[in-house]
Amino acid sequence: MDDIEELCDKVISTDLLIVGSEGAGGHAAIEASKSGIDILIVTKGKIGQCGASQMAGADFNVDGLAGKELGFEGDERDSPDLFFETLVREGLYLGNQKMVEKYVEYAPKAMKDLMDWGMKIYSYESAHTEEMARGIISSGILWVAAIRKKVKELKIPILEDTMVIDLLITEGKIAGAIALDIISGETILIKCKAVILATGGWHRAYPFNTGPEDLTGDGVAMAYRAGAELISMEMVQFCPITMVWPPKDKGSIILYIISEVDPFGKTIKLLNNKSERFMENYDPTNLEQSTKEIVSIASQLEIEEGRGGPHGGIFFSLKHTRKRFMDMLIKVASHRIKNEMKDTRYEFTTLLPELLERMKTEDIEVGNGAHYMGGGIKINENTETSISGLYAAGECSGGLWGAVRVASACTEAGIQGKIAGETVPKYVKSVENSVINIVQVKEVLNRINAPLLKEDGTTPNELQQKMHDISGKKVGLIKNGKDLEDGVRKFEVLLENDLGKLYIPSSKNKKLNFEWIRSIELRNMLTCLYISTRASLLREESRGEFYRKDCTHTDNDNWVKTIVIKKKDGKCDIRFEKPIITKISLPQGKLTYQEAIGVATASLKRD
Repeated sequence: MDDIEELCDKVISTDLLIVGSEGAGGHAAIEASKSGIDILIVTKGKIGQCGASQMAGADFNVDGLAGKELGFEGDERDSPDLFFETLVREGLYLGNQKMVEKYVEYAPKAMKDLMDWGMKIYSYESAHTEEMARGIISSGILWVAAIRKKVKELKIPILEDTMVIDLLITEGKIAGAIALDIISGETILIKCKAVILATGGWHRAYPFNTGPEDLTGDGVAMAYRAGAELISMEMVQFCPITMVWPPKDKGSIILYIISEVDPFGKTIKLLNNKSERFMENYDPTNLEQSTKEIVSIASQLEIEEGRGGPHGGIFFSLKHTRKRFMDMLIKVASHRIKNEMKDTRYEFTTLLPELLERMKTEDIEVGNGAHYMGGGIKINENTETSISGLYAAGECSGGLWGAVRVASACTEAGIQGKIAGETVPKYVKSVENSVINIVQVKEVLNRINAPLLKEDGTTPNELQQKMHDISGKKVGLIKNGKDLEDGVRKFEVLLENDLGKLYIPSSKNKKLNFEWIRSIELRNMLTCLYISTRASLLREESRGEFYRKDCTHTDNDNWVKTIVIKKKDGKCDIRFEKPIITKISLPQGKLTYQEAIGVATASLKRD
């Protein structure tokens, strides 16, 4: 046995390693299996039970004509060209138009896959308040169940409860990866020709967020450490009307979901601590039915100016409605849960009925949770990164949306997973395995084992509290230059000093040592936050989901460009890049933030 193989507890060889098993990773594996190459899925939890996919609503978007071809009612007013134009415009022109074209082209293909695999569908309707009907509605649980069933039917190998720690690169291309069996604590050397990262976002880097525990930026951070380019890392979407209190329901977006659905949408009020309907001051025409960006910024301004609730939120109110109306809402919701959503998630089956009863007499405190990462690993329309053999799909990737995630992230995951599954086998069949660099392996193993060897220092819990204090106060929804400068400095200190002081106080045993796992995740979260803060400081404007209080204009003369960052000689190498254009030219001129949002969403339904 070679010395390099003795460094790890296990050694596995495959053609293609897929990191992530859900909407993007599972779809990629199923598609790639058609080629006959060897595939290994590695997932941090259990397939069908981890990541963001199983928490989704879930809506899938196709243009109206494609919807009709798939067997739904469809919308003959719509077309692929109109859908493309909507995505580019509402993304405020920062999206890669080749990627947008691919999204529109592959959306019905990915949807047909899911239908063929048996995913149950509830309805076909408008989505994201679009006037055109483009939404095919299911649930995250049903989505991942269909994928899991197909993966197991195809007998695609899966390593569950396993975390990929870092990528191994030789002469600029993928050679393998180092992984950790979370249950046994054993390290695994995976030799492979190609890797598809489908690891989701870095939600848990923020103290208030809508994501599950395992979304810690692993794929984005390991790609950066490997030398891959990242793009649009400043574009972090915050979801308004996310539950703040009580603690057991913190992070749930159930009230946001129902706020978009009639008759709730015409009835709810958002109130500050003075019982004022503050949306009258920000968008008196559309009120709570304004865009997600306007509602979230308005509510955050109320909170920051001292008009928030006791737990740092504002209030979602329905108690002003007549008893007969509330009774009708309860009846409708109960009927839908019983007949359509009995097999979906806790928020619909348990929490929603509870909330409807509570809202007869009380208001519910809500706020803005970190919800979706608009940036990530820079890919092209074929999911290729800047490293040979490395691909990315779903939320960990960047370049598609621009300044706003306009349409469905579920569709994005399926599309990019399918494209990656088509593309990668051609690469795999064209290359030989690369020799793994033993120095890289030793560096990774030494780094992750260091906290177990120390007897004192900083605990993972202490470092996480420091991280959340900075991300919550310095790089939240509403940003400004002074806070961003301070955030960059503080994140640098945590990365350069505090990470090296990490130690595990409770147990040195590697089996099921979640403090140890968190110490590894903290490096990833801090890496993502640091790069996001650097990019935020550079973008001196407000655009889409990115808002700076000290630069409130949308500057099309200077900032219709993306920020691309990669690691070079141990530091951030930064460049600016114009979005790729295929059909729609880039705008000019300066607009107020509200004007820019208004232009971007001019086609949305207004009541």
